[in-house]
Amino acid sequence: MVQKSEIVMDTVAQLTAEGTEAEAAVQESFTRLQELEGLLSNYEEGSDAARLRDSAGSGAWVKVSPEMYHLLEISQRYSQLTDGTWDITAAPLVKLWGIGTDKARVPEPSEIEQVRGKVDWHKLELDGRDSARLLEPGMELDLGGIAKGYALDEVRKIYEAHGIKNGLINLGSSSMYGMGTSREGKPWRIGLRHPRRDDPKEYLKVEELFDAALSTSGDYERYFEENGVRYHHIIDPRTGYPAWCGREVTAEERTVSVVVIADGRDCGVKSDLLTTALFVLGKEQGGRLLKSLEAEDVQGEIVTEASLPPWQ
Repeated sequence: MVQKSEIVMDTVAQLTAEGTEAEAAVQESFTRLQELEGLLSNYEEGSDAARLRDSAGSGAWVKVSPEMYHLLEISQRYSQLTDGTWDITAAPLVKLWGIGTDKARVPEPSEIEQVRGKVDWHKLELDGRDSARLLEPGMELDLGGIAKGYALDEVRKIYEAHGIKNGLINLGSSSMYGMGTSREGKPWRIGLRHPRRDDPKEYLKVEELFDAALSTSGDYERYFEENGVRYHHIIDPRTGYPAWCGREVTAEERTVSVVVIADGRDCGVKSDLLTTALFVLGKEQGGRLLKSLEAEDVQGEIVTEASLPPWQ
């Protein structure tokens, strides 16, 4: 069994593989992750995302890489399915709040309203071939909720090409793929972090993973508190505020974490973006969406404050 860790795509990636070509598979996978880091970056000049940002509102079509075009196609489909709770154009709102940076703050309502006009997945257009455009000046892509899922799928392809039957792809503990079984011949056991414990090793539950992708998201990952309110990084693009913040909701309604497990084609991307959408949708609406996606080999759980065990 080969295991190696590196910091890539702004997270700790740990790759585990078993097989005669395990070493080659792991090394090729890290090379691919480094390629994707540059390709999908919002900040690297010349990247697809940067060129789309710079041409936003000009009307010009921007030719993008096959990888980016594939991501955008999937993204648009799920924006429609999730009533816009997944929106890849949410970058202006993410930047405005700055959560997870030293510039985090609660913006004025007027600021939020102004920036919301630059967030709308309907204003991302694809030409059906290889090009895209953003229709309004100031629009920008936020790949934070989808890039690691895509990277997961790419590493899985490399593992399969090298004949890896058993392995674990772990991208920062929030996006994983369990291939085959662990060294003990059992499904990979993944501890899901308790959303109200500081220690990341204090688990709410343990999931078993066998030939499937798992993604998690919660209000404990990146947040700040002000006047007793937890402002977290999962923005509801429909309101401009972190989901469930700024309005009165019950403990039965307030989402604190989500886990999605998926298999099949593009399972990493689907599981990744759906954790965001389901968090925003909440228990009732999100539950209906999960039910509708069962045929696509997607399952999940939406955890609310009220559903945490009382002794926790």
